[in-house]
Amino acid sequence: SKTPDGAPCLRTYNALEWIFALLLAVLAVLATVTSLCVAFISLRRMLRRCRKGSRMHEARRLEAAPGITAVIPCYLPNEQYIIEETVDWIMREVESPGPLEVLVVYNTPRDLPEIEARLKEMELEAWPEGRSFRALRVTESRSKAANLNAALRDIQDPFVVIYDADHHPDSDSLLL
Repeated sequence: SKTPDGAPCLRTYNALEWIFALLLAVLAVLATVTSLCVAFISLRRMLRRCRKGSRMHEARRLEAAPGITAVIPCYLPNEQYIIEETVDWIMREVESPGPLEVLVVYNTPRDLPEIEARLKEMELEAWPEGRSFRALRVTESRSKAANLNAALRDIQDPFVVIYDADHHPDSDSLLL
C-alpha cells in the first residue's frame, strides 16, 4: 500500500517485535536440527539391527565354532551380592557363536558358606544352549590379578573374555 502522497508505506517495528521474529527463526532452526537428529538416529538403529541380524546369521553358520571362556575374577566379600546376577546375565543374555563357559575365580579371606554353596549349585544348573559354569576359589590369592592368572592356567578354550563382577556386557559383544 501507499501513503496519500504516493510514497510506499513502510512500518517500523519495535524491539519486542524484532525479538519475537528472531525467537521464531531460532525455533524453526532448532526444529529442523531436531528432526534431522531423530532421522539420523532412526536410520542408525535400523542399520544396526540389520547388521546384528547378519552377524547372528554368520555366527550360527559356523559349523564348529571355537569355544569361549568368560572369566570373572572377583573378591567375594565385596562382590558376593552381585556376582550371581552378573553370571546369570552373561549366561542368559550374551549371545555366543560357539560353546560358552563362564568361570568365576575368586579369593576370600574367610569362608563364605552361603555364597560358595550357591556358586556350587550354579555349576549344576541347566544353562541355556549347553553353556557351562564353574567357580574356582584361589586360596593362595590376595588379588584379582592372582585370580586371573590362576584362571588362565586352567582354561582350554582358544578365546577368553574377561568381565568385571558388576559388568553386564552387550548381548552381541561376543559376536564381533
